[in-house]
Amino acid sequence: MLSLRTKDRDEAKRLIPRHTIETDGLLDKARARMSQISPQDVVQARSDRAAAYEAAREEHDRVASEIGLREADEKEARREELSDAIAALRNRLRGRTAEMTPEERTVAYLFEEVEFDRDILRDRLASMKVQRAALDGSPAASTEAPASPRAPAAQTSGVMLDGEIVDLWSAERKVAKKGVDTHRAVARWFYERAGRKPVGAITRADVLTFKTKLVQEGQSAANIKMKLSRLRTLLQWASENDYAKENAAAGVSIRDAEAARNRRREFDLASLNRIFASAIYTDGERPTGGRGEASFWLPLLALYTGARMEELGQLRPSDVERVTYPDADGKPQQSWFIHIKEEADDKLKLKNAASERSVPVHPELERLGFIRFVESVRESKADRLFQLRPNVYGRLTAKWGEWFSVHLRGTCKVTDRRMVFHSFRHTFKQYARGAGIVEGVQRQIMGHSPGDVADEYGSGYPAHQVVAGMALYRIPGLTTIEPWTAKDQD
Repeated sequence: MLSLRTKDRDEAKRLIPRHTIETDGLLDKARARMSQISPQDVVQARSDRAAAYEAAREEHDRVASEIGLREADEKEARREELSDAIAALRNRLRGRTAEMTPEERTVAYLFEEVEFDRDILRDRLASMKVQRAALDGSPAASTEAPASPRAPAAQTSGVMLDGEIVDLWSAERKVAKKGVDTHRAVARWFYERAGRKPVGAITRADVLTFKTKLVQEGQSAANIKMKLSRLRTLLQWASENDYAKENAAAGVSIRDAEAARNRRREFDLASLNRIFASAIYTDGERPTGGRGEASFWLPLLALYTGARMEELGQLRPSDVERVTYPDADGKPQQSWFIHIKEEADDKLKLKNAASERSVPVHPELERLGFIRFVESVRESKADRLFQLRPNVYGRLTAKWGEWFSVHLRGTCKVTDRRMVFHSFRHTFKQYARGAGIVEGVQRQIMGHSPGDVADEYGSGYPAHQVVAGMALYRIPGLTTIEPWTAKDQD
């Protein structure tokens, strides 16, 4: 809007003609410039803007998708961990003193206090059920008696959630750097939205304020649940160690209407056939992002072992070994095994103690040339089977997993976002069940906690039973895959 910069009517009349001439001159110049622009230039400009917009939109969608997948994967891993722990605790409760050493049981029996540990176990079980229910977006139903109320703890002033509490909690629990960073970040998020105060002064109202502000900011329900879960973990540790009277975040959650719909699922047969009909398996292609032979072997190993991505990505040549073991009649037999283990010196990390295990090499993996591949890597003197580059937290398969997600959606056209690399683990479970493999053997192969209190005694099922169970595993209708050949290597 043009302003003559005067309130005097006569002065305005005098100025109008001059401004009209100036305006007409500007219009003439603009028309002249327009006449020099061809229709093709206009189309090209529009095309460039459209291309830039489309690229920006695709990048936004890609980043949002990756964030969503990471959150869902973390939630799925936590759900699996809690389910295992709940199963183990239930069986320990039924087993009464199963957690105790023989010496402790003897003393307990002498003093007729055989159930002294049940309240502790019930407390742990109830807590885990609440956490799992929060992940599922449903209230926790418990048939166990509630834990006895704890005496109020003395409040320690000045201890902050994002400082000393995170440091002490992570040191005690031996938390990895990524876990420390994510929990400290949530503590800071909390303080930014609910106000900074010592952990002993944090109230349920503060936690509800935090949740409300996250909702108002447009955070997804899954994201909010993850943040509340991490906050709850820190406050639970604080209350258990007398830095706070209670866990102010206990029972505070948010309903995730999409939780069940978005839960990870197994690959259907059509999706498996699309994955294993890609050029990686038919033409010997090795995409750069797939880091050579990892693009060929990691999906196959996951399908035929049910192992987690990082467990497979960190394997060394020495972890694949031909083992001699007795059969049911005591006669020596030999089979190839993959040893999944944790060794701090070699930066081998596992999810929990039950994850350390020896998995028989499936006959189909032998047919496809897995042993020959291992031997070729052994001869090359490489430290690991797959030459993967770790991320800032030391996870070898983090970047590879990002590549696989793009490959799965783009190349293999598996569009169901509930299907991810972890779906191979669900797929193994489904086909193992269908093949009639004993439940305990399934759990041992997959690295789950024992499902029965009796399984906690001894070192698990004998090798010959695990080998026999693995031999039953098959996937009817799976496309035939051509064996690996050495010339396919980079």
